[in-house]
Amino acid sequence: MSLPSRRWVAAGLPAVALAGGAAAQGAAQPRTVQGLTTYSESAMVMSVSADGSSALTLRICRFPEVNLTWLWCHIVRDGRMWAMTNHALPCTTDRLADRPDAVYRASQMNATLDRAGKGAGLKAVRLSADLPFFEGTAAPLGPGKIPGTVGGLFTPTHALAASVLQDRDEVYGTFAGGIAVGGRSWRHEGVAKWHEQRQTGPRFGPPFCYSWLGGPGLAATTLLVARGAAGGWVFGDAEDALADMAVDPPGAARSVAYRLKSGRTMHGKLTALVRYEVPVYDRRWQGSFVRGVVDGRPVVGVMNDWTTAPDIYAAATARNR
Repeated sequence: MSLPSRRWVAAGLPAVALAGGAAAQGAAQPRTVQGLTTYSESAMVMSVSADGSSALTLRICRFPEVNLTWLWCHIVRDGRMWAMTNHALPCTTDRLADRPDAVYRASQMNATLDRAGKGAGLKAVRLSADLPFFEGTAAPLGPGKIPGTVGGLFTPTHALAASVLQDRDEVYGTFAGGIAVGGRSWRHEGVAKWHEQRQTGPRFGPPFCYSWLGGPGLAATTLLVARGAAGGWVFGDAEDALADMAVDPPGAARSVAYRLKSGRTMHGKLTALVRYEVPVYDRRWQGSFVRGVVDGRPVVGVMNDWTTAPDIYAAATARNR
C-alpha cells in the first residue's frame, strides 16, 4: 500500500506544530451542547482481538461552530479497562469530514486520527494517542494520572454500502499497533472498524442501540432506534441489508435476532468482555466490548446503548414476534 509519507511523519508531531487552517475560536465554549442544533463531525476507530483479550477505541467529535471537541479513548486488556474522556477541549473552525484526506486532532491533548482517502476510497487511518488515563469502567470526565499510549494503523477491507445513518461512512478492516498503559505493554491485532459522521442535529437525543461485530469472513453494523433498525451484514464481499432486529436490553449477556432484507434471519448470543459508562449531559452512555456467536460463527465487537424513553428493546421484540 502506497501512502504519502510526509503526512504520516507529520502525524506524529505535536499538534501545536501542525495547527494549520483556522486557529481555535476565541468564543466561549457552551456549557453543554445538549439539544443544540449545530454542525458536528465525528471520527472513530475501534478494534477487538479475536480472543477478546485486547480492545481499543479512539473517538474525536468536533463542534467547530462552538469551539468544542469531545475526546473518548478506551483500552482493554484481560478484562481491565483504562479510559480517558474529555468534553471541554477547544476546536478549530475547519470542517474535515468532506475533505479527501483529513487529520482529526483533540486540541490540548495528544490524540489524532489521520485518514488517507474517504469512505469507499479510504486507504488507511493512522491512530496515535498519548493520554492520561483513569483505570476503571466508570471514569469521570477529564484527565487521569495513568500515562498511556496507543498507536497503529487501520487497514480497510470493505466499506458498508447499506445506510446506517445519513452522512455516515462505515468501513471494516483490521488494526495493528502497540499499546502501553498501567505498567503493561503489548501488541494489538484484531478486526476493526472506522466510522466518520457529520450532522447538524443534536447528538445523544432519542434512544439507540449501536453495534459493530466482526469475525472471519463477516462483519456487521446495526443501529436500533424507536422507529426500527438500519445497517447491514457483510459476508465476504457480499452484503445483506438489515430489515429489522430485536435485542435484549443492556446486560452482561444479550440475545439478538437480525432479520435481513433477503429474508434470512440470524440469531446470536453476545457476552460482555467489559461493560463501561461515559458521562453524557446528565445521563450515562453505556458501552460494552463483546464476544459471542451469530448463527454459529464467532464474532467480537461492541454494543453501545443510549437509554431513555421510549423502550426501544420492548418495541423491537413486539415488532419481530
